[in-house]
This record gives sequence, structure tokens and C-alpha cells, in this order.
Amino acid sequence: MIMQRTLQPLLLLTIILAGCAGTGGGRTVELTVEGAGGKTAYFDRFENNRPFHVDSVKLDGDGHGDLSIPALPLDFYRIVVDQEQLIVALDSAEDLTVKAKTGSLAAPINVSGSAHSEAYLGFNREIRTYETTRDSIRALIAANPANTAAVSALNALNTAFYDRCKSFTETNSSSPAALAAVNMLNMQQEMSLFKKVRDDMRRTMPRSGFFVQFREQVDRMEQQEIALKMQEEEQKRLASLLPLGSLAPEIRQQTPDGGTFALSELRGKVVLIDFWASWCRPCRMENPNVKRVYNKYANKGFEILGVSLDKDHGAWIKAIQDDGLPWKHVSDLGFWSNAAAQEYGVSGIPYTVLVDREGKILQKGMRAQELEGALAEIFK
Repeated sequence: MIMQRTLQPLLLLTIILAGCAGTGGGRTVELTVEGAGGKTAYFDRFENNRPFHVDSVKLDGDGHGDLSIPALPLDFYRIVVDQEQLIVALDSAEDLTVKAKTGSLAAPINVSGSAHSEAYLGFNREIRTYETTRDSIRALIAANPANTAAVSALNALNTAFYDRCKSFTETNSSSPAALAAVNMLNMQQEMSLFKKVRDDMRRTMPRSGFFVQFREQVDRMEQQEIALKMQEEEQKRLASLLPLGSLAPEIRQQTPDGGTFALSELRGKVVLIDFWASWCRPCRMENPNVKRVYNKYANKGFEILGVSLDKDHGAWIKAIQDDGLPWKHVSDLGFWSNAAAQEYGVSGIPYTVLVDREGKILQKGMRAQELEGALAEIFK
């Protein structure tokens, strides 16, 4: 299956990163950039999405210089030479040796001394290799869309790289390097892995602005998952209130003209209980479809009881008139607290309950197209 998301290298400069100076200790960044002799190299931390110089050094004629870095917490940092930049990941115990060339500082020849930086930059090389291969296969497909071998190769490549992102994330879950890979995964599908990275990084780099942003994204998704699960459980609970085949509870409420009407008065007919309201746009949009079905089967023993969740009598009457709804209507003008809606477990409208001639529930939550099919079977 071809991945729909375009995978790109992590753009750390657009993400809020926080660095906080520690006390004592320090580290050295030994930098050699061929072709950069005489230029100044800077080591930067980030705060509020802005870079701040921590140290600088003028490179000698061979492009060599040493940067002295105070003890800073585990986070992403950058090295800048003449508007080129290299993102690294360091903790306070790591020294770093970098060898690069002018024009390709972001893809250095060699980086050593920092396990976090080596992992992060190594994975970036894998990204570049993947993207180069992917683009070449895409070019083949663009030239010949019928090239099934190329399509299969692309699918296999995407699957393999996705799996590689997962394995890299699992292995480096407490390191900043993991963020280069986990952000290429589908959070909904890999939620447990995203939560593992969040929880592991909470221990290793809790004050990093980059981690804070990632944590907030995972927290939001987790809350959405919890809300969705609660919604599903509530829907199951409501569905179990009135199982199919059970007797539909009595409804006795006020009619538009001030009288009263009861569901039991329609015993002997197939009845659609239609929970709706004048203020419900989806309900009003569905009314013409329901009306068409009603006109088709009304003379065969089909009736509708509209139960309105309105609270304004005038708005209720006007909606009935404007939409030309010829069936029975009742309401207690209780809005969402409508007594019938509460007893029937209505959590959203439009909502319908189809009742047979004996007053037993046949089906729930039907729209007009489903209703028409059910009535066609009943009245055949």
C-alpha cells in the first residue's frame, strides 16, 4: 500500500526548542569544515524558537576550531558556519567531533563522540537514501503508470521504511533522535509507541521545548482516544437500553395545537419515531427524504411520530409548516431534556426508531434510504 504522507527530514528550526544552562562540567565540540578556513563557527541553543549563541570560534586555515560548551541538558542544538547549519543532539557528558565540507555541513563526513548525534544524523542519512530511491521509482511510475513492477517496488520500499522508522523509534525511545523517526509514523496507528517515546523522554529531556511540543501532541491524541472510547461505551449503553424486539416505551406529549397524543394510539401501524428539532440542520435536510418515503407508504399502514427537541413552540410550529410535514407531531419543549428522548437514549439528532404493528422495536438509527428498504420488505 503506497504511503500517502510525504516523508521529509525533521525541520528542527521551525520547532520550539528550549535549552537550559546547567552548573559545572562542560564539553568540547571539535569542528573541521573543509573550505571554511577563516570563518566563524557558532554553537547555538534554542529558546522560544530563537537561536542563542553559546560559544563561537574562528576556524583556522584548515577549517579547524574547538568550541567550548557549558553543561547543557539533553536536547537538540545547532552548529552554524557561514549560514550553513548542522543540527546535533547532545547531553552534558558528551564531547563531539565533526568533520564536514563547505556546502554540505548538514550532511557531515563524520560525527563521533555523541551517541545521540550519531543516531540522529545516521537516521537522517537513511531518510535521504529512502527519498532518493522513492523519487526514482516515482519517476518510473510517472513515465509509465502501468508499470506494476515499479508500483510494487514503491509499496515494498514504503513498507520497509515505515517498519524501519518503528524499529528505530523503539530502540532510541529516550533519545532526541527518536523524534526524527516517530514523526514519520501514523500516530493513530502507533499510539502506544508515541506514548512510550513521550514517557521515556519525560525522564531524559523534560524541559526541552521540542519535547514539550511533542508531548502536547500526544496528550491531545490520547485525550481524543479516551473521549472516543467513552463515546463508544455510551453508545453501547444507549443501544442496550432498548434492544431490538423489546416493547417501545410509551410516548405521551403535547401536540402543536395544545392537545396530547400517545404513541400507543398508533398501535396496528408500522411507526417511525423521528426525534428532530427545528434548529437541527441535518434534521431539516433529511426531512424531504423522510417525506418522500412517508408519501409512498402512508396508505399502506405506515405512520410517523415526530418528537421535537425544540424549546420554542413558535419555532417548532414554523418548521413543521415550512417543511410541510404531514405526520403526527409531539413535544414537551424540553430541548435535550425531552422526556421521550431521555428514555429512548437519544444522544444526537436526527435519530429514529422503527416500531412494528405490535409496538415492538424493529430497528434504530435509520435514515430515509434504509427506512425505504425496510418498509419495502415489510409491505411487500
